[in-house]
Amino acid sequence: MRYKHIVSVGMFLMSIIVLLAALMYYFYQKDCALGTFRCRNTTPVVCIPQNKWCDGAPDCAEEDDEDIEDCVDNKLSIYPYPKPNYNVMDFYCPPAAIDVGNCTYGNKSHDCSVKCQNLDGNVSQNISEFVIQMTITDSNINILRKNDFLRFSRLKTLHLLESQIKILEPNVFVAQKNLSRLIVANNEIEEIVKENWNGLEKLSLFDANCNQIRSIDLSFFENSTVLTFIDLSYNLLTSESLTLPYLPKLDHLNLEDNRLTKIKAKMFDGLISLTRLFLQYNQIEQIDEGAFAKCKSLVELNLMQNSIVALSPNIFTPLGNLTALFLGYNPFKNIPMDALQPLNSSLRTLHLEDIEVHRIEKNAFDIFKELKFLYFKNFYYCAAYTPRVKICRPLNNGVSSYTDLLDKPVLRAAVWGISCVTCLGNALVLWGRFTAKDENRVLSIIIRNLAGTLFVFIDNKNKRLIHFFSISVSDMLMGFYLFIIGLEDARFRNTYSREIANVWMSSWSCTLIGILAMTSCEVSMLILSFMSIERFLLIAMPFKAHRSITAQTATSAMTVVWIIGITVALVPAILWRNSTRFYGINGMCFPLHIEDPYLVGWEYSAFIFLGLNVLGLMTIGYVYTGMFWSIRKTRLATTLSIGDVEFALRFFLIVLTDFLCWAPIIVMKIMALASYPVSPDWHAWVVIFILPVNSAINPLLYTFTTPKFRERLSEGWFGHVRSYVSRKASSDSHLSNSSLRDNNMIPMSAIVYSNEGKRNKQVSNNEILLINLIKDD
Repeated sequence: MRYKHIVSVGMFLMSIIVLLAALMYYFYQKDCALGTFRCRNTTPVVCIPQNKWCDGAPDCAEEDDEDIEDCVDNKLSIYPYPKPNYNVMDFYCPPAAIDVGNCTYGNKSHDCSVKCQNLDGNVSQNISEFVIQMTITDSNINILRKNDFLRFSRLKTLHLLESQIKILEPNVFVAQKNLSRLIVANNEIEEIVKENWNGLEKLSLFDANCNQIRSIDLSFFENSTVLTFIDLSYNLLTSESLTLPYLPKLDHLNLEDNRLTKIKAKMFDGLISLTRLFLQYNQIEQIDEGAFAKCKSLVELNLMQNSIVALSPNIFTPLGNLTALFLGYNPFKNIPMDALQPLNSSLRTLHLEDIEVHRIEKNAFDIFKELKFLYFKNFYYCAAYTPRVKICRPLNNGVSSYTDLLDKPVLRAAVWGISCVTCLGNALVLWGRFTAKDENRVLSIIIRNLAGTLFVFIDNKNKRLIHFFSISVSDMLMGFYLFIIGLEDARFRNTYSREIANVWMSSWSCTLIGILAMTSCEVSMLILSFMSIERFLLIAMPFKAHRSITAQTATSAMTVVWIIGITVALVPAILWRNSTRFYGINGMCFPLHIEDPYLVGWEYSAFIFLGLNVLGLMTIGYVYTGMFWSIRKTRLATTLSIGDVEFALRFFLIVLTDFLCWAPIIVMKIMALASYPVSPDWHAWVVIFILPVNSAINPLLYTFTTPKFRERLSEGWFGHVRSYVSRKASSDSHLSNSSLRDNNMIPMSAIVYSNEGKRNKQVSNNEILLINLIKDD
């Protein structure tokens, strides 16, 4: 049966796609690409991109991508608590087996500790007075009263964790003359006044992270030579409510995730020994000049995730010992190189994530003699501006690396393979459409546009346009685009240095091939939408106002489609012509904006891929659903021919391939805009494999699955091959085979016609139209 041919062709093409996808997936799993890291104990191998390693959100099954030992440079702080220094006890501590209420003792040679859980209302008073370390957790203690700790004068460490503490009474720690570590994290404390500190003369560490502190008075510790560590992160402190006294020995201050909006001058003047200051995840908009004037010992400063748009040129001048600076994820218009210049002899680690780089010299970072770790927003910033920095992240964008335009051999093979299939397949389509003497001119014009060359015909006898005009178009352009990428990769092989990458991505050559690929995608989508609507109107509404379009109308429609497609591709190149940044965002010169969804021109990219293409995909899906519904109603009215089934199968394959190619791109685009992590490997698959496959397979489905093309193919190349083989046989076999071949090569359209001619008058007009359409194809 004839429909078996279309099933065979469709299944063959789908099998090739699945096989290629499986091979690419297999080779990708063998080793992690440069710039990605392997998760522990994963089969198959799971590779996490560098920019998702240590980002605070576990991506590996065992969460080893957030392992603190791998996520912090060895020169940077990991929020260290000072180690306790306890002497061997010379007093009694109850055995560990003895429990008092909800408290359990821990008896070791160097301390006497107790841990209490699920206390309700008050601190237990049945605990031994000899304990030097007490932990209270998971309890319900709203108020700490001044008598709660009077018996425990030997305490050196006190942990009050997750116990719903809201209020501290004055003098609550008055008896804790030996207390050196006080941790009241994960509670609901709103205010700490001066009287709350009475008795804590030896306090060296105070941690109150994850509370609701709006106000804190630290004046009790004025001139303290003991206090070295304060953690007030994840609270509600503001620039007005926070006052820091003179703390000459304070080494570590964490104010992360509060509500600071301004760093005032002299705010940290009393912290002359401060080495680590954490101000990330606040709402800081302004830093006054002189804010760090007295912080000459500072080695690590974190200002990430704030609202800073500019820095004073002299803001970091006093920080001659600063080795690590975090400025990423601030809305800087450009990297503040003037402010960074005073750190040229000390800076070792610099974070500039999510900051655009414009209008700076290519060797601007050469002045930083000690710079070892540099974190940019994009791979190509590393390639363009930091040729002498040893470690620059991110290492790649899933496609290119520091040495090659196409990072992996499988990508190179895919580029050449798909470009050859695309060009050869479309060439066969053109041959098939040109050699047809009884070709449907309207459909031929459309498919030739889709395949690769625009031809316009006129017949003088029928008053139709007959001049011949040829331009490179549509899906053939995608093959040319991949072919050029393959050539450029071969030219840059093992020499794709940082300087060359910048030159290539900022060149007009990159922009031109990007325009080529964009034009191919948009014209293809528009043509498919046009064909879908035209067929829908003919099949679903055959007797209404719509009539089959003429060749002249089809030519005009294709002209409009090309004008729209080329305009869509050219507009961004004109708007961002000074930097060529729209197409030059990566080495592939294709602006999907997946690895950096909010890069320059992201709105236009979203308009194209989430606007025009989604609309086109919805249109195709809707009209083909309508055609299927019309065919279903026709089938219920009368028995359909085999040709009707074939037509429906072709519709199904066309819709399926469009959906399989465009849906992943649309989903990934939405994920990227929603800040959901998208692996660079998937980005590579989209650019190299998924998008071009759509261009390769569309014309094949529109031509290779049609009866007339199979007839011509059988009568042409295959016929010559069979004739050549037959001549080698005996004369009797030759005659027999020739006769059989002649009988088998009756045109399919004639078969359909004769079969249809035998049907009774119950055949619907809709079905007759379907048959005629199939015959025209």
